[in-house]
Amino acid sequence: MTAPHGEGAERLDEIAAIHARLRADAAALDDAAAREATRLPGWSRGHVLTHLGDLARAFARQARYALEGRTVEVYDGGRPGRDAGIERGAGRSAAELRESLEDGLTRLEKAWAELGPDDWSLRCAYRDADLLATQLCWWREAHIHYADLGTGYRPEEWGDALGAHLVEYLLPRLPAARTTVLLSADTARRWEYGAGTPTTVHGTQNTLAAWLAGRSAAELPKGYGSTDSLPDLGPWP
Repeated sequence: MTAPHGEGAERLDEIAAIHARLRADAAALDDAAAREATRLPGWSRGHVLTHLGDLARAFARQARYALEGRTVEVYDGGRPGRDAGIERGAGRSAAELRESLEDGLTRLEKAWAELGPDDWSLRCAYRDADLLATQLCWWREAHIHYADLGTGYRPEEWGDALGAHLVEYLLPRLPAARTTVLLSADTARRWEYGAGTPTTVHGTQNTLAAWLAGRSAAELPKGYGSTDSLPDLGPWP
């Protein structure tokens, strides 16, 4: 995979590494394990693996079409089509789930291998953005959903760049009518969002990122302010 000009080489290396770990962990699942619940409410491992395979294929298609100067919707049938596909595929055998995941990862790796550094700026249908936006989304989705699987990978393992990116990306989940200051205990980074009654939230960077993503880390961040409670989170941006 070729990185965009000036950025992305380390990110693509991280993505390649997480692909290898996903493949290895998926290979160890039997049918019973594939049916087990994950940390994502309402989703089994079959749901997570189906989603990852489908999203990888969707982003591979975005890249192929962009190289041809065309755009195509991310999922056939839009969000309803995406959701229906996940439900249809979730109950498959472990072998079928592995095959679907491998097909998606291979297609994505092949499509991205055909991109030159300038091609990441090509427009695509994903959020009416460029292909770099699909790379950033896949970086987020692959790491978050791999942690959801419950096969040993945890948010505490997220790298520094990913943790900071997740916090910044997910800040709009915080209430706009309340000033929330996030303080990272291990990186000294600071983020602020909203306007109103102030609340300060302390935690490690990855604890903050996991909380904003609606996931559990080893511990929750701590809130300090008028209520000493963590703000309620809105929908994903």
